[in-house]
Amino acid sequence: MTAQGLVAEVVSIGDELLHAGLIDTNSSYLADQLERVGLTVQRFTVVGDEPDQLQGAIESACRRADLVVLTGGLGPTLDDRTRDVVAAALGEDLRFDEDSWREVLEWFAVFKRPMPDSNRRQAELPQSAVALTNSSGTAPGFRVQLHGAELFALPGVPREMKVMLKEHVLPFAQQLGGLMPKAQACLRVLGPSEAVLGERLQQFMAAGQNPLCGITASGGMLSVRLVAFAPTEAQAASLCEQAAAKIRPLLGEWLFAEGLATVPQLVLEQLAAGQQTVAFAESCTGGLCSSRLTDLPGSSAVLQGGVVAYSNAAKQELLGVGRDQLEAYGAVSEPVAAAMAEGACRRFGADLAVATTGIAGPGGGSEDKPVGTVCFALAKRGSSGLIDVKAWTVPIADLGRTFVRDRAVFEVWRSLLQ
Repeated sequence: MTAQGLVAEVVSIGDELLHAGLIDTNSSYLADQLERVGLTVQRFTVVGDEPDQLQGAIESACRRADLVVLTGGLGPTLDDRTRDVVAAALGEDLRFDEDSWREVLEWFAVFKRPMPDSNRRQAELPQSAVALTNSSGTAPGFRVQLHGAELFALPGVPREMKVMLKEHVLPFAQQLGGLMPKAQACLRVLGPSEAVLGERLQQFMAAGQNPLCGITASGGMLSVRLVAFAPTEAQAASLCEQAAAKIRPLLGEWLFAEGLATVPQLVLEQLAAGQQTVAFAESCTGGLCSSRLTDLPGSSAVLQGGVVAYSNAAKQELLGVGRDQLEAYGAVSEPVAAAMAEGACRRFGADLAVATTGIAGPGGGSEDKPVGTVCFALAKRGSSGLIDVKAWTVPIADLGRTFVRDRAVFEVWRSLLQ
């Protein structure tokens, strides 16, 4: 136990997690759910199926933490070794649990599937273990005490893990003393480098503070994340807001969004709340704006459509960009971006339309327009039906084609959230 309350750790098990077979998504989900009820997750461990390595990882986690969740290694095959390794760490033999075996049999009977003899292994548990029912699969879990920690073993299949976490681990954890629920706040920033922002916020980033403050970079956007712990969730949320109130003035125009949801989700929510529709005219971003909005359920309420107008001919034919504009200013220019946005607004009958045209690289740049030059325009339809258009240019650092395009998409989101 620390000043932040009871400590939890997660151990994800399986050779496939080490050798690029699967990505470990269970750990982040478990951490989020455990911290919601008041535990502080301080470490993830990913370990393969080799018994000595696995036992060492499990015992180390139990010596450090108050509660440990294992995920994986409960299947019927010989490389599923979690039961055997935990029993060895306890100095115990495995026992055959009749209740667990009956549940395995019932699962196969319900789905009318033949049951291999190897599934009997799934009903074997360490001698002192408490069996945990699995209502969505054939792998019973178990709970034991090891080195002073409460140890839960859950399946690695995400669907089964999530059900058993909800049914067994979280109710148990909520009965523990010393819980410190957490709250989070997130401020989204565009403009400064991570180093510049870190210098601006260094007073909030010292180790051991409550709330904790950290900066994450992704595609040119920086996220300032605050995580607070307190006896109640409301008190933790208050600590986050007190810190955020001090940080906002330091961010100034860099701050463009707040909230734990993804930025596209924040855009969708704001447009839906204002009953506004949007369209996109994309050149260098190649449909990324439309794609990332349509990834979200409910996007049909706000997105009217989009055009990927990559060539000059497409800009003219699909969006009504004038040939004279292209010849006078070039495709990467504010006048062309403005014409693209206005064209999309008219074509789709949207309340708002955003255009992107730029040089993503690696080639195509010039002295006047180097790689990373991206022009944007936002068209807004007024109450009288007239369309007002604003255009601007952002010089994006040439950190590769993907970075330039991702940063351009964040600029689009910023324009819609203003």
